[in-house]
Amino acid sequence: MDDLSTRFASGDDAVFDEVVTRYSRRVYELCYRILRNEEEARDMAQEVFVRVFEKRGKFGGRSALYTWIYRIATNMCLTEIKKNKIQTVPMEAVEATLEAKPDSDGPDYSGLEAAVSNAMAGLPPRQRAVFAMRFFDKMSLKEVAEASGTSVGAVKANYHHAVRHLRSILSEGGER
Repeated sequence: MDDLSTRFASGDDAVFDEVVTRYSRRVYELCYRILRNEEEARDMAQEVFVRVFEKRGKFGGRSALYTWIYRIATNMCLTEIKKNKIQTVPMEAVEATLEAKPDSDGPDYSGLEAAVSNAMAGLPPRQRAVFAMRFFDKMSLKEVAEASGTSVGAVKANYHHAVRHLRSILSEGGER
């Protein structure tokens, strides 16, 4: 456990600002990838840190601090989707975005991450969350399992299905 996690686990309230500073961008990005709306993601990220502060006494250091925070964020986002039936971007909009070709002779790798991010809108929320943590945040299977509160096997299955679905969307909208 690193120094920040140790201080947080010991109940040091003064470390909370440092936790927010270190993880706020990553939490916002995760929320955005799941919710697909900037304003909702910003609000949710703030709510996540309120929850982190409220639950700080429950962090026992059994997992990495960011994994614990990601689990809170993922659960809150998935609950928000179920509770409010948040609409994802329609597949037609994703496909239209993916069909837009750059005006260059070579491949446009700068747009690849944006295309993948846009295509993620068509995934079910749990697959979207698992894929975001693995692909964008480079979390291990074990870390994703801890963050999503599920087994490594379930993470593998969700990730596999997400990749298969995204591959299908991306290959239909562009080159393989």
